[in-house]
Amino acid sequence: MRTSLLALLLCTALHLPAHANDDATDRSITVLRETHHALVQKDGSYLYTLEYLTQLNDARAVQNSGQRSYSFNATHETLDIVEAYTEKPDGRRIVVPPEQIKLQQEPAYRGAAMFQDMQVKVVVYSDIAIGDKLYTKVRTNRKKAQFDGHFADSTYPPFKPTHQYTLTYDLPADMPLYSEADGFAAQPPQTANGRTLYRWDYTPSNNPRIEAATVDYWDYGRHLVVSTMKDYATLGEAYDRTAAPAAAVTPAIEARAKDITAGITGERERAIAINEWVRKNIRYVGIYLGNGGVVPHSADSVLSNRYGDCKDHTALMEALLRAAGIEATPVLIPANAAFRLAPVASLATFNHAINYIPSLDLYLDSTAENIAGGFLPANELGKQVILTRSHTLGRTPASQPSTVRNRYDVTIDADGGADFKFTRRDTGWWAEPSRWGHSRWREEDRARTVENLLKGAGMKGSGKVELGILTGNAPDYRYSYSGHTENLTYLPGTVGIGTWTGLESNISQTAFNMTSESKRTQPFVCYAADFEEEANYHFPAGATLLAVPDDVTVNGPVLQYRSRYERTADGIRIVRSMKMEKAGGPKCTPEDFAAMQADVRTIVRDVRTQFILQKKI
Repeated sequence: MRTSLLALLLCTALHLPAHANDDATDRSITVLRETHHALVQKDGSYLYTLEYLTQLNDARAVQNSGQRSYSFNATHETLDIVEAYTEKPDGRRIVVPPEQIKLQQEPAYRGAAMFQDMQVKVVVYSDIAIGDKLYTKVRTNRKKAQFDGHFADSTYPPFKPTHQYTLTYDLPADMPLYSEADGFAAQPPQTANGRTLYRWDYTPSNNPRIEAATVDYWDYGRHLVVSTMKDYATLGEAYDRTAAPAAAVTPAIEARAKDITAGITGERERAIAINEWVRKNIRYVGIYLGNGGVVPHSADSVLSNRYGDCKDHTALMEALLRAAGIEATPVLIPANAAFRLAPVASLATFNHAINYIPSLDLYLDSTAENIAGGFLPANELGKQVILTRSHTLGRTPASQPSTVRNRYDVTIDADGGADFKFTRRDTGWWAEPSRWGHSRWREEDRARTVENLLKGAGMKGSGKVELGILTGNAPDYRYSYSGHTENLTYLPGTVGIGTWTGLESNISQTAFNMTSESKRTQPFVCYAADFEEEANYHFPAGATLLAVPDDVTVNGPVLQYRSRYERTADGIRIVRSMKMEKAGGPKCTPEDFAAMQADVRTIVRDVRTQFILQKKI
């Protein structure tokens, strides 16, 4: 079914049940026939006809298939349900009457007056049961192209048993169509009467389950992408034509830029100040690029309304920066885990817009509410992007500075209870997400945090939280937990105590996450990390430390790990560090995974070790 990559993630990757370890095919529904036909005009407008016939194979399908929804942009499109019916096993057809075709406002756009042009037609089927067939024929008339004179489309095969899945595109003969097909067989184009008909048929095959932390399906899965744009320069230029007028500098923009940057002299400092003001004052209303149009609202209106989507943020940022004497360009970027740049230029994966300042080599995303200016969300690192003003390709940084430093001090008493204090310091891009998250805590969150952390470790106790400075955007944030647990261990006796390096251990969690798959066949996300953790355990009088784990060193191409265990005058000191970074960006391959396995096993084994403590009665 014609879809964006975002829709694939929401509707396919996350919700398809895995029926076998290597098969994610949803057998509750069989696609008997799905056909797409686009009749494209020279100006890029089109008539798109979809026919969809499925069979319901079990009770789950009956529960989930009672209605079908079709979104459209009411400003630029009309959508008609040409025909819809339920076909019973005995051949009877129950036609869906007009009163069971409901017109609704797109839920994501409610409450945002700017974006109420997205609507949904919902087809409600009657009297459906196992073995029934559901049919829909839908016709969408796009009166104005997304980009004048251009057409593009992308599709991904359904993760369902499929008998026929065909896509045809009928274009003027002098309008070239570029394509990339994986899992779709192309028929020879047919030209007659000044038009060319292109056809692809899906070749059914197994659907390997989507592995944990894999990159987007786009990077490795089956898909069909077609576009009349010859290259990404054409796409960048087309977007710039639609977006550039929105970034006009007006008196209101000038006044706001002057107010934001008052007393700030450095160009980078002024740019970050503008980003911070927009980030904290312009509410983000979620509209994904490519859904509902690609034309931003004017920067002046976004400033006045105090909300907008990514394109609107970008236009406002560009205008404010220009008013402050800083030239910037909009950037089209995948906001998900897609890294591959297709040879066919389309918006198939470019579903987000941010800003880039060439003079500073600085990317800014003011929609990232919990990311400070100067940094990017992790999922925007290592991406090829389109710089729309220059119609060229760029690349976001492969990584960015960040560290997490934990210290855990534990004083064990004679019966195995313990007083403790855990302190964490986040620097670089990690700082603002921690500070931002804590600034939104309720009082009851703070009151129960330590108790819940202890419960998660199998302990009973309580404590308090000391948060850091919650204002500003300094790339350094510290906080601590302290308290008492009744049962860190049980003394007297000879006991093994886990070598925990904190109530929150980024090293342990990262190591355990890397064991979520025993084997990988798909590329996966491996974000850079830099962790250091230190724990100091102090023992009660009369306790003897009988054994400590051996030190561990790992020096792999992606993972570096160190652990050290030192006896002290009254206890043990444990120091661990882990760094993870893939050269070129956070996309690892199955080959990387295989090469990392011995290192991962070594790290997991180490973080699960114990030291042996004895206290005689």
